[in-house]
Amino acid sequence: MCELACSLNLEKVFNPKLSRVQVERGMSALDLPHICYQCEDAPCAETCPVDAIAMDEKNGVWKVDRDTCIGCSQCLDACPYDAIFMDPQGEYALKCEVCEGKHCLEICPNEALEHQA
Repeated sequence: MCELACSLNLEKVFNPKLSRVQVERGMSALDLPHICYQCEDAPCAETCPVDAIAMDEKNGVWKVDRDTCIGCSQCLDACPYDAIFMDPQGEYALKCEVCEGKHCLEICPNEALEHQA
């Protein structure tokens, strides 16, 4: 549900592959959401060869510039939380950018996600 809420809010379509939250469905009864923790010293930004991941100084959130991203996926390997994903065409990276609406938080029936202040 959080994947659908995220993709609808940001991309205006119901497509979990466009979500900034990805849920790993395991063998157990528990699913594991992968979401960006907004690291202070973000390894994803440090490893980006074109500086496509930068801190938004207004809200203190690391954001991906789609126009700058070259789709090299180095940030995926650098992320310690497996919280960066490629868009379905592999053109640019996707990561949680802490939406103002926080639709994923509102729809989660188990309160598995929380906003990191």
